[in-house]
Amino acid sequence: MEELSDGHLTELARAIALNLPDGSEDILVQAARSVEPKAVRQLADRIRDRAEQDRVDEVDEPAAETGDTLHLRDLPGGRLEFFGELSAEAGARFTAMLEPLSAPRPDGPRDAARRRGEAFADLISLASRSGDLPTEAGERPHISVTIDHEALRRGVGHAVLDGDRHLSAAQARRIACDAKVLPVVLGGDSEVLDLGRAKRTVSVAQRRALHARDRGCAFPDCHRPPKWCDAHHVRHWADGGPTDLSNLVLLCRTHHSLVHHSQWQITTTGRTPVFIPPRHVDPAQRPRQNLLHRPPAVAA
Repeated sequence: MEELSDGHLTELARAIALNLPDGSEDILVQAARSVEPKAVRQLADRIRDRAEQDRVDEVDEPAAETGDTLHLRDLPGGRLEFFGELSAEAGARFTAMLEPLSAPRPDGPRDAARRRGEAFADLISLASRSGDLPTEAGERPHISVTIDHEALRRGVGHAVLDGDRHLSAAQARRIACDAKVLPVVLGGDSEVLDLGRAKRTVSVAQRRALHARDRGCAFPDCHRPPKWCDAHHVRHWADGGPTDLSNLVLLCRTHHSLVHHSQWQITTTGRTPVFIPPRHVDPAQRPRQNLLHRPPAVAA
């Protein structure tokens, strides 16, 4: 018999511990002679899953299948920890949406868990813009962020999200660009100075104009389409920036955060937003545009 590697033997031993149906060991040994150890593990897991499904089919399936569950726990800094379990159908829908968004990108994280986390946040952002979400007390879903006016203006200090979760003032400035976030700005005596401003939110017509102009995330070399982007104020609304097309640009979540936390400058002269990198990125600070959504015209 052809000798198997230590990796193959490890996976075969693991498969035996799974108590697979009769005949499974012969199938796995045969497979191990021609595939990598990782493929042996995947095959063993598929045999186990099929056997478990067969056992479910033998009883009343609705009673046997566990319902979808989600557990939440607040963490310091306003972060949220969660874990749960989805049905086979919901899980398949979830992974089908997650996989294309979490594909490796040249400018994205290499760690798969980080990519899936960013993709999940993108799904939440997209869902928040859906017209099918239910209302509460007559209002569409939104969150409130309460912050001192000076902290918001300077980007130094802290803010409070719904549920008494704290976050930094810099984070508050970034998420305040989202029309689904209601800013509650306080004065020196905790007096409410500004309970959201109509001029801060982007209208449907403006959103359509941004889609037509930027055609996706305007950051150089980003391929994200318009539906995954936020309307970012070039001059922040907290600093008096108007909600005009000349002061707005579409940015995906990743580049929205990058622009807020770095010295990238944006100008919107003409039809295409122009980005000027900080000196540590390009000492010459040469202007850049995203040519993926709108390639330059080819001379005849």
